[in-house]
Amino acid sequence: MSFTTGMTTTAQVDDSIKLAFGQSFIIAAGQLSNIDAVVTVKEQLFAKSIQFPKYTRLTVDDSALTEDTDPDSTAVADAAVLITPREFGQTVQRTKLASIQTGGMLDSALPVLVGLAAGEKNDRVALTVMKAGTNTITANNVTYTSLAATDVMSRTMLNAAYNKLSRNSVQKINGSYWAILHDDVIHDLRADATASSWTDVNKYSDPTTALSNEVGMMGGFRILRNNFCQIVADEGAGSVDNYYSYFLGFNGLGKAVSEPTGMSITGPFDKLGRYVNVGYYGVYDFSIVDTAACVKGISASSVGANS
Repeated sequence: MSFTTGMTTTAQVDDSIKLAFGQSFIIAAGQLSNIDAVVTVKEQLFAKSIQFPKYTRLTVDDSALTEDTDPDSTAVADAAVLITPREFGQTVQRTKLASIQTGGMLDSALPVLVGLAAGEKNDRVALTVMKAGTNTITANNVTYTSLAATDVMSRTMLNAAYNKLSRNSVQKINGSYWAILHDDVIHDLRADATASSWTDVNKYSDPTTALSNEVGMMGGFRILRNNFCQIVADEGAGSVDNYYSYFLGFNGLGKAVSEPTGMSITGPFDKLGRYVNVGYYGVYDFSIVDTAACVKGISASSVGANS
C-alpha cells in the first residue's frame, strides 16, 4: 500500500508519507555494547552504595618452619572499593501521527534505537572510568602531550602492556588478558603484526567462544574493538589526536548495579492519548577494582586526524 496526497488536504506533506513502506527498517550504523564481557567483579543490590572488599595478598618467603616453634600468624589486610551507582537514561517521544504516517514502522524501530543507546551509554560510562586510571603506558614511552603521528600502537606497545600486567601477577580472564581498542588503533596493530603473531577469530580452536566485536588475538591479548574508546583531538604534539586503549586482567573492572538497565514506556498523559515516551533507565556505575589489573594506553594512529 502507498500513501497518496488524497489522504490529506494539507499542502505541506513530507515526502516520506507519499512512499510505500517495506517490512523492515534501517538503523544507523553502530556497534554492540561489549564492556560488560570483561567485568569480573559485579554486584547487583538495591542499595545507595555497593562496597567490594579487596584483600592484599599474603607476604611469602622461602624460609622453612622450625620444628619446635609455632609460626607467627600473618595479618590479613583488606581495603574497600566503594561504588555509588548513578542514574542513567534517555527517552524519545513517539506520537500517534508519526506512527500512522510510517505505517507503524516507527513503533518497531524505537525499541531497537533505545536498546542500542542503552548499550552505548553503558560502554561510555565504563570507558570514562578507565580513562581516569593512573596505570598508564604510551607509545614509544613518549609523554602523551608529545605523541607524534608516528607514535602508534605496535607489537612493542602491546608487549609493554602485557609485561605491566604479568609482572604484577595479575590473573588472566579465562586464560587471556583483554585489550579494548578503537578500530583505528587495531588498524595500526594489524599493520605491525607478523604472519604468525595475529590470530583471526575464525582461526580460534573454538570460534564460538568469541565475544561480540572480538576481532582476534595477539601478544597474549584477546582484542575487542570498541569505537567508543576516547579520541582526544590535538592532545598530542601539534595537531595529533590521541587514542585511548585499555588492557585488562582479572579484577581490572568492577560494576555495581542498583537497578538493571531496562526499557521504560510511559504515557499517554495527554487528553487524546497521542504521546508515548519510550526510553531506557538504569542505576549503575563502574570502578577500577585493582589498579594493577587495568592499564591505560595512549597512542596516535596513522589513520587519525593528525594535521
